Formats: sequence, structure tokens, C-alpha cells
Amino acid sequence: MKELVDFKEEIHRCSRCGICQGVCPIYQATGNDCSVSRGQFVMLKGILDGKLTLSKTVNRYLDLCLKCGKCTSACPSGVNPVDVIIAAKYEYFKSHPIEKLISFIQKYFIFGLGVKILSYFNRRTKSKKFDKKVLYFGGCGSKVKGDKTIVQILNSIGIEVINPKYHCCGIYMLTRGDLKGFNNYIKSFVEITQKYGINEIVTNCVSCEKTLKDYIRWAEDKDIKEFLKGIKIKNIYEYLKENNLQLSLKKTTKVTYHKPCHLENFDDVKWILNNTKNLEYVEMPEYDSCCGLNGITKIREYNTMKKVFNKKYKNILSTNVKYILTSCVGCEAALTLYSKGKYRVYDLLQFIQTRL
Repeated sequence: MKELVDFKEEIHRCSRCGICQGVCPIYQATGNDCSVSRGQFVMLKGILDGKLTLSKTVNRYLDLCLKCGKCTSACPSGVNPVDVIIAAKYEYFKSHPIEKLISFIQKYFIFGLGVKILSYFNRRTKSKKFDKKVLYFGGCGSKVKGDKTIVQILNSIGIEVINPKYHCCGIYMLTRGDLKGFNNYIKSFVEITQKYGINEIVTNCVSCEKTLKDYIRWAEDKDIKEFLKGIKIKNIYEYLKENNLQLSLKKTTKVTYHKPCHLENFDDVKWILNNTKNLEYVEMPEYDSCCGLNGITKIREYNTMKKVFNKKYKNILSTNVKYILTSCVGCEAALTLYSKGKYRVYDLLQFIQTRL
């Protein structure tokens, strides 16, 4: 299991240039250097050098990280601060029972029982049969909302959808630092995937896509790592763009789009937005700024998270658009929670499919 000491080189490689300050949503809200990766690396170096302990206070600052990855993209030294912070969270997780209790509640009650209850009335959509087949990883969002949209759209371009009973991708365990629990999710994913002999997996949640692609970096078992090398993870937008699928809404509708932090290639999504007939796309200011989802559970940090939400809220309202589209079930939840009835939030493809 990767521990904090394994990232000693990355921590030393940080030049403390402060570029991360300019892109970190939390630093922009607080102005506190301990809330951005540069300041957190100073603390973590102190821990590795034996000058500090991984205390409750240090963990609080680590926990403020939204795991959006903007610091990783901006870092001129090529450091991935999110990985380092997750490793530090793992160190804290191992010795603090309250963290283990929270992870237990998330697994069995929120992403377990809660999702089962919400998905009780959703049946799997029967796919048409084609020579080309793809595995579909719907994640928790698909269990709650159903898979009709994806099945119908992929069937329309001659792709049969195999929808196994995958569990959650486990992103909540990864971000909390429960790496052992996260590896159990990886093992389950591999065991289910091996049964079908199909190496292409498509998902419509970009957070699931990012997490599935991260499996190979966090997997402990060598055989699992080797198997994951042969798996291709794609989002649904790549499939639609590759097949040049032309969609058309029944009537002209104006929308804007919130880019989730985990979306790797916005060009695929933008192609859908610009090539769907009667869909009028209005780009909001800072369309790629974080929605702050990871802060919803941080009740004690409400004032900080409110600043992150308020910024996104004002940008949305400036477009004068009623429909906000996105590609992450978490972003849907966060944007809806803070909508104040001023707009409605939809998954991009679900919105299009219901208006064809």
C-alpha cells in the first residue's frame, strides 16, 4: 500500500512556486496557504522530517482538498499533489477509528443501502444485439437513474451494451484515504470484468472514468495491474464523436454546461454540444471551475464551501439559461442543491435523449 514516505521525492520536488494558489478553489476562498498544496507540502515535509505530527489540525487542512486536480495540471514540476494528499490521508486513516467509522457508514449506508433503495424501481434496459459489444459501467448514478439513455444511444450506433452488476467505483474511499477498502473495489471490478472477455468499458460519469483509470496506479496485486493494462476505459462522448452520431432535438433549447473537474477531454463534450441540432450552447464564465462537491460533507467548513458554491452560482446566472448540463452525478447533486430554484440540472445525454 502506498504510504506518505513513498512520495518523499515528490514532496521535495515541489519548488513552492505558488502557481497552485492561482488555480485552487479553496485557496481562492480562504487565502490560507495551509489550504493549498504548497502549504500542505510544507506540513507534510515537516512530518517526514519528524518535526510535525499528522495531527487533527493537519488532517483538517488535507481534508479541505477538493481532489479536483487543478493543482496537478498546473504544477510546473510535474508533481501530483492529489496523490500525495491521499497517501497522507491513508496515514491518518489507519490510526483514527472515527475515519474508519465514516468510511463504514459511506460504504454500507450511503453508497450501499441508500443507492439500493433509490434504485429499487429501476430495471436494466434490455439492449439490442450487435456484433460490436461494450461493457457499461454506470456507477451509482446509473443505478439511481437507470441506464435507458446509454443503451438507446449506443444501440443507435450499432453497439450492444452489456451492463454487469458493477459496484461503486470507490472514489469516496480513495479520497478519504481508505486504500484497503478501495483495493477491494478494484478487485471486485476485475473479477466481474474478467467474466465477459471484453476489454472496452464505457461510462457516462467522468468521475467514474477518472477513478477506473486510476485503478492501475493504486492496485496492490501485480496480476490485477497486469489485467488492467489491457482494459480501455472511455466516456460515452468519445464513442459518439468517433461514430459521428448526429442528434437533433425536437425544438430549439438553450443550455449551458458545467465541466466536471475529472473530465479529461472537453473537446468530445463540446463536439456533442455544438453538433446536436437545435441545441444552443452558451458557455458560462469559468465553465471549468469546481462545483465544490467534495465540500458538501464538510459541514464544519460550510462558510468556505459556500464561497466556492456562490462563485459557480453567479457564473451560471450570468448566462440567463435555465438548463445546466454536466457529466458527473456528483456535480449534478451539488449544482442542484445550490440552485435556489433558478435553474435545473441534467446529465448531458439524458437531457438530449428525452428531447429527441
